[in-house]
Amino acid sequence: MGVTYTSAIADFIQKLETDNPLPPLVPKQEASAALTESLQAMSTDALFEGQTVKDTTFGEAIKSGLLLWNDALDESHTISQELANATGSYWHGIMHRREPDYSNAKYWFGRVGTHAIFPQVRDRALALYEEASHPSEALASIGQTIAANEEWNAHQFIDWCQAAESKMESDVGRFLKQVQAEEIRLLLAYSYRNAL
Repeated sequence: MGVTYTSAIADFIQKLETDNPLPPLVPKQEASAALTESLQAMSTDALFEGQTVKDTTFGEAIKSGLLLWNDALDESHTISQELANATGSYWHGIMHRREPDYSNAKYWFGRVGTHAIFPQVRDRALALYEEASHPSEALASIGQTIAANEEWNAHQFIDWCQAAESKMESDVGRFLKQVQAEEIRLLLAYSYRNAL
């Protein structure tokens, strides 16, 4: 992803990579209360360690994204609902998808439109699918749908997450979590680059 984060942000990411590498589609509670507390106590200036933040909306998006990765949905939502750009709507949509409030997630993804990271999300999803050995019929159907469409369909991904919630197949659930984790990483990198 080609981003060198500040040490403060990199430290949070390292903790999340270690403790919550594949966040659940629908978390029951935050992964680490201590991490949520640390993130909330840290100002955007402290996160960026004195670097000039040229776009505070993207700066705040970093905090919202880190909280979301930590499964602190309410705390992430408090920030993302105030971010008036497509990336803020993207963080907001992911939060509602994980809540789960699927129709509200679709509303926010409707406000996103076509996001700059969608091609990367599609490429990563396709690569992850191609790494799957002996995919179930359900996962094969998802992989074929991704391959057949040149664009990433965020609404379709919401539908897959909703379907996985009611009848979970192990390889489908794991795949969706892997795609979600890639999506979060890509959106964090995009937010960071645009903040500076």
